[in-house]
Amino acid sequence: MGASLGAVALFFVAGILFWGGFNTAMEATNNMKFCSSACHEMSWVYEEYQDRPHYHNKSGVGATCSDCHVPDAWGPKMIRKIEASREVWHWMLGTVNTKEKFDGKRLQLAENVWRSMLRTDSRECRNCHDWSAMDLEQQPARAAREHARAFEQGQTCIECHQGIAHELPEAWDESEVWAARFEHDEPATDLAERGEPAMPLEAEELGDAVAAEGDIASGLAWDEVPVLDVTLFMPGQASIEWIQDGSSHGGGRAFSFGDRCIWCHAGEEAQIGALATSAEKIETYDLGDKRGHIPMTVQTAFDDDYLYMRFQWEDAEHAPLPFVDGGMMDPENEIKLTVSFADDRVDMADRGGCWASCHHDSTYMPDAPDQEALAQSELAERLALMDGVTKYLSESRTEIEVRGRRGAARGGWDKLKEGEEIDELFAGGVYLDMARFKSGSERTESGYILEQRHFDESEAVVFSASKEDGVWTAYMTRALRTGQQGDKPLSLDGKYNINFALHDDHASSRFHHVSWQHGLMFGADEVDEELVEINATRIER
Repeated sequence: MGASLGAVALFFVAGILFWGGFNTAMEATNNMKFCSSACHEMSWVYEEYQDRPHYHNKSGVGATCSDCHVPDAWGPKMIRKIEASREVWHWMLGTVNTKEKFDGKRLQLAENVWRSMLRTDSRECRNCHDWSAMDLEQQPARAAREHARAFEQGQTCIECHQGIAHELPEAWDESEVWAARFEHDEPATDLAERGEPAMPLEAEELGDAVAAEGDIASGLAWDEVPVLDVTLFMPGQASIEWIQDGSSHGGGRAFSFGDRCIWCHAGEEAQIGALATSAEKIETYDLGDKRGHIPMTVQTAFDDDYLYMRFQWEDAEHAPLPFVDGGMMDPENEIKLTVSFADDRVDMADRGGCWASCHHDSTYMPDAPDQEALAQSELAERLALMDGVTKYLSESRTEIEVRGRRGAARGGWDKLKEGEEIDELFAGGVYLDMARFKSGSERTESGYILEQRHFDESEAVVFSASKEDGVWTAYMTRALRTGQQGDKPLSLDGKYNINFALHDDHASSRFHHVSWQHGLMFGADEVDEELVEINATRIER
């Protein structure tokens, strides 16, 4: 009996020692030091991880490798440890024992993790991040909006947060993992797939031809008109295709759901402008010391006949553009101020406004065609291509390449629809109306964008501008209904999309500062603040 009890005690102690030793050894393989140093294959991953928010952040709360790659529960943890024997085997084979080999396998390795996380509903993420514990009111507007939508649609963390801990593989967005899951989210390249515009295509009531009475706006009393603070910024090469491409722009999916740019990016104008001027992102040209953003105040008023606007912003010292002889793209005009209007007939204008006309194959953009291709194009008879591809609306093309798959140029400058189709769009109000002031000639131009940009002198829109003590003040007087096709007729009970663009310091082409799309109404009693930033003030004169 004593021997039996002794054997039991021995086995009991041995079991404790074995189990304790087993768990100690297993946990030793879960710490950061082991993961980052046990095999040199992980050194590259660890190095890039150190620049990620799960390693270094303002709260000092980080995540180790095992927090994301090893389940907490005992059963799944054991399964994962058994699966790890395959990784040990490939370590012995030297499958990824060089950086080049690792990069060659990066997509496959990432897909393994993505599939696992989709299968487990991002289980390891939810050990720390719980839907029920999220206070959306405390989150930035962009995060709150996306999390609310994700919760409603039953999404899981990894569907939006790929690349949160490691660099994304090349062409990761073309992976079968996401192609199958997000097929319904692909931006439509065939514009017929987009469906009907938010407003029906019907002839606009242009009214009678009107010549503005003159520079009325500069003589108005502006003290009682509310001031809107707007920050213009350098947009770089962030085209409408770039905006829709989730692999380039994280908000592409939100944009496809109808989110406005201003919802997510208001307050980020200075940072975005800095990305462009530093060529850190969204820009490939050297912009020298050009400022990345310009604070501007905007006041808006109206009466039964006219829309009036007042703009003010500070001037800056001349900053020559290094890629231009003499540093000035437009020596004759120190500034050019542009105001654009559109209604919801224009695809994506309700979110991006004039950005709907900025394409990846326009002049100075990454996929701009060369002069030889333009000269040889049969479209040279229909489009003004002498200075490159101008702005245009997607509706004027049969197809738009959004993502540039398999090396295709993004945009669709050469996919022009037939003239009759474009005429039908124009008659139906599908165009972007633009009014522009040139300081050098003090000339006001009015025009529109559809298949290309059209500008001509205007008598129905009047600008004036002056600079005093380093501050520019500009005024616009615009007839609500000019009687001219291409000038958007403005109804006092309507809602419109409006943008501002400023070519300062003798800039030209796309090297301007721009605003987000703003919603415009006229003295409305009830305003949806989610959609309208400018409710013009009625005045008497």
